[in-house]
Amino acid sequence: MLAEPAPARIGGGYGICVGGSAHRTCGKSAPPIYTAPVTEELLPEVDAWARAHGFAPFADQIGDPTPLLRLGEFGTTDDAYRGEIAGHDAILAEYSIGSPNLTAEFGGDGMSTQGFTLFLVTLDAAAWPRLTVRPSSYPDRDFFKRVLHRDHRVHTVSPEMNDRYRVTAATGISDAQLAALFTPELVEWWVRQTPEISVDIEDHGEHGGYLSVAHAGFGIGDAALDQLLEQTTRLVAAFTAA
Repeated sequence: MLAEPAPARIGGGYGICVGGSAHRTCGKSAPPIYTAPVTEELLPEVDAWARAHGFAPFADQIGDPTPLLRLGEFGTTDDAYRGEIAGHDAILAEYSIGSPNLTAEFGGDGMSTQGFTLFLVTLDAAAWPRLTVRPSSYPDRDFFKRVLHRDHRVHTVSPEMNDRYRVTAATGISDAQLAALFTPELVEWWVRQTPEISVDIEDHGEHGGYLSVAHAGFGIGDAALDQLLEQTTRLVAAFTAA
């Protein structure tokens, strides 16, 4: 059994411990995060970009504080770096989501995986209990939440946005709040993004909130990482202003 990693403090007070699926409170006396030594020949492609932008290697698992990170039967943090975006604590991660498949019946490993490169940002999400914006090509895992009236499908002012993305919001988020977020300017910007981005924000009460902005795939390259940083910065501003 693996030893439980040291919890990560969020901001300067209390927050979700990013180290597993359980949301535990991290006090001000939480121990410093251990950074595992990495040899040069094993450095991931993202390493040079991360260090050049003020992100330091982060040895913990990031857990699953947004719905994207809970899509599969399991999730694994392959590489992670910790820094800041627009004054908010942030983690750049390459994250794998896995689900069982039928290959075990034919000598395979029985799992299918999808990798994402993402930023996970801590912010005040009290006004956003849960909101996901996913490319329409992604599987719809929010069906049962909608049946139970916990979430509902949102249609924006843009038919193109509604066609390319599936927007799902918790029932506690008002129409006025959604309209303040999905302005014509933001929607126009959103539909111009290539490749498409997966965006989740979720509040965890006294433990704080998280925003994840993700591109599919690993080793996406410096230009795509620059783009992902710009997208995340834009969305942090949008969610904090709405």
